[in-house]
Amino acid sequence: MFLGPIDIECDAPPYTVVEACGKLGFRSPLDVRWCRLSQLLGRQREPAGGFHPLRWLFGGSQPPKTICTCGQPLPIMQHCACTFASGRADEYLFGQCRRCRTMFWEKVSVPSRKESRKG
Repeated sequence: MFLGPIDIECDAPPYTVVEACGKLGFRSPLDVRWCRLSQLLGRQREPAGGFHPLRWLFGGSQPPKTICTCGQPLPIMQHCACTFASGRADEYLFGQCRRCRTMFWEKVSVPSRKESRKG
């Protein structure tokens, strides 16, 4: 009996970024659950839909529940810039739950130099 392909949903940044987190001091980043913060906070948002996860990350209104799936408060997020072998650089926010070690992350959108010169 053939069941067909299995859909696997991965909620982690690129593997090279996950691997680099071990060198940044996070515990066992290759062996723990990864959760994109905007996905978690989107599931915990206000019923009226007035909450936006990225606005909260940068000092806006706080959602009613900001807890890890294990019940602990969300960790403090650290800002990191990752430069790849290709020369491309991306910025991320990372945090790790003290209890279950889930890694929370979010890619930070930074306007390009061309965009920041407009206006």
